[in-house]
Amino acid sequence: MSQIQERAERQPRANSVDLVLVTDPASPVAEAYRSLRATVKFARVEPPVRAVAIVDAGTGGQHAEAAANLAAALALGGDSVVLVDANLRQPRLHERFRLPNETGLAEWLAAGDPGAALPLVETGIAGLTLLTAGHVAQAGGPLPADLLGSDRCATLLARLRDDADFVVVDTPPLPDVGDALAIAPRVDAVLLLIRSGKTKRAAAQRAKDALDRVGARILGAVLTDSGRPKRRGSA
Repeated sequence: MSQIQERAERQPRANSVDLVLVTDPASPVAEAYRSLRATVKFARVEPPVRAVAIVDAGTGGQHAEAAANLAAALALGGDSVVLVDANLRQPRLHERFRLPNETGLAEWLAAGDPGAALPLVETGIAGLTLLTAGHVAQAGGPLPADLLGSDRCATLLARLRDDADFVVVDTPPLPDVGDALAIAPRVDAVLLLIRSGKTKRAAAQRAKDALDRVGARILGAVLTDSGRPKRRGSA
């Protein structure tokens, strides 16, 4: 199990990327993300891991931070990376990079044109581009789970694999909604995010069981805030 200690709070500079790998690259947390990068890059599995989803088992919202920092670690290591915000209900990745969330994944999927240009944006980190979540139609439009479970989404992921060395996908927390289950079987591997002192064992087991049922390949679990004492009932 990979472990990531609690991040020391630092105020990011104006217009800077809010990632520990940028704001505090020598910290233990940043080093933990570099170790997680090695886990993904050199996993002895077939087929090799090219697209990985971060699935939150109930951390209280740390999935966006984990996905962004893993993607940044891969890019800073010299790989080309596309980071995808598949949290269509409460997108957060654009905030990490101080970017607007205008046209993104939701609009591309809803348009139904697999040949359309992808609305990728530069993040300020060399080699790392972001596909923001965009906005799901509020009235009468397709639901997030329907968009993410569509053939168009599978086409998108295949296209991104062709265009980049790695694809990192952020998904909504699994205990809250099932959107992650639409993405998980279509990527090469899943990292299950567990928070020390927050995620209950039962919630972590339910998340694992749900991923197993849809045929997702779980590469491993990532324990966040591992420097904090565990409280009773946590995973």
